[in-house]
Parts: sequence; C-alpha cells; structure tokens
Amino acid sequence: MKLHRHDRLPLTCTREGTCCHGKAVWVHPGEIARMGADLGLTSAEVIDRHTVDGGIRLRFDGPAGWKGLPACTFYQPSQGCRAHPGRPLACRLYPLGRERHGPKVRYLHEGKVFPCLTGCPSVVTLPSLTVGAYLDGQEAGPAESAQDAYLDLASDLAEAAFAVAFDSGLVAAGHPLIPAWTSMAAHDPTTRAESLGPWRESLLGLDLSSSEAPGSAPWITAHRQHLQARLQASFATLADPAALASASTTCLGMALHLVQSLGGDPAGAAEKWLGRARALGAR
Repeated sequence: MKLHRHDRLPLTCTREGTCCHGKAVWVHPGEIARMGADLGLTSAEVIDRHTVDGGIRLRFDGPAGWKGLPACTFYQPSQGCRAHPGRPLACRLYPLGRERHGPKVRYLHEGKVFPCLTGCPSVVTLPSLTVGAYLDGQEAGPAESAQDAYLDLASDLAEAAFAVAFDSGLVAAGHPLIPAWTSMAAHDPTTRAESLGPWRESLLGLDLSSSEAPGSAPWITAHRQHLQARLQASFATLADPAALASASTTCLGMALHLVQSLGGDPAGAAEKWLGRARALGAR
C-alpha cells in the first residue's frame, strides 16, 4: 500500500494575536524549536517546562500584571519576554489576528473598537501604521510561512489517515472506523497527545536530527520529510485490520493535534473529515 493524496478539504485556521498576560498562546513544533534554540533549551525541555495541553500551548504561570492577569511563562517584569527574538506568530500579530481558509488570508481584531487604545497608554503615542507595515516591523513573514507549512502538513496527515483506511481495503471490508475517529476527535489536547504514544515525539519534532536552524523553513521541511518517512515505513506494509484502523486513527489524531497547535479548531476539522469519510462509505 502506498500512501497518496485524496481530495483535500480546505482547513480554516485563525491565529489570534496575544500579549504577555492572560491569553492562550498555541505553539506549533517549529515555534517550540525556535524558542528553545534562543534559550539554549531542547524542544523537549521547552515542552516539559513551559507548555501544557500536550506540548502545544504555552503556560501562563508568571506573576500577575496587566489587569491582574497571569504572565506568560517567558515573561519577567525586570526584562520583559525572554523568548522575544524567537517569539511565536501569535505574539508578533498582537493585537491582530490572522485567518487562513484554504489559500485566502485575512487579518482581523477582536471587537468593534481596535484593542489597546484603552488600558495601554504606550500604544496611543505610537505612529499610525498600515497592517502591512506593522507586520513587516514585527518580522511576521517567516512566521506566517511556517504557520502555513504546518497547516499543509496537517492536511497531509489527514490524507494519510484516509489512505490507510481506504487504500488498504479496510473500509471496503466493512471494518468499523468511525467510532475510533470520533473518540479521537473528542479528546482534549492532553488526552489526545497521550493517545498518540511515541508518535507525539515525531509530530513535535523531538526525534528529528537536523543541522538546519531550529524552526527555520529548511528545518520545517526536514521535519515534514522525517515524519512522512516514518509514516511510510511504519504503516505502508500493514495488513491486519486492527493495526490498520489504529494507524489511521493515529494519523487523524496527529492532524487534529497539529491543527490545534496552529490555533485552529480541531472539532471543526474533525467534523469535515468524519463527514468526508462517511460519504466515502466508512462506518
């Protein structure tokens, strides 16, 4: 069995911008690697010390600050953000958000009134900028490209789930698939990560050996190739129905975990993929 492309369903991913206090920051594997490199930590150390939800959301366990909200794990009152040079896209965007649906991208902000104009005195003294100029100043371009690369990888992982299930004859033989997919889709991030077992390490790039700069475009390419090679080597020769069903569900779980790490809606993505699977005859 050779894994190949099925019809891609366009994913919607909204990366909400956030400041250093009180907002969730979802982080993908490239962002974890980049912050780790800047701080002299491995990705595994960043995940263990500074994240929750299966390694894809930064802790907000720092001292209370703005509006009494807890600070990000990397924020220190005396020096600001310790991870600032390699900060995630969500931090670069704030107070904007970025939404991608398929090839379409738009920028938005929360509420009808532009955030920060009240409650943040330093903002009102800054010069007015276009969205493009602001993003250029935040060096958001590479971070946006990394975001898009991982969204494409999430689609690839969903395709792998379909390929294992359908191209192997598993679905045609009547083996039940939807209950396992539904259960995986219902997991919270921590439970989902645990259910992935050692595949979580590959998904988060913890077993990647690369000479490329962590989190850079070449590093992300190497990560994608490494993960795809592991999938091919591990799943392409499976024949046992139970093993095939487990492999397919694992691929779906990795896709959902990656979608959530990008600020996307895993429940919405799962609904699309489950609907497509049912339409193709899965039960």
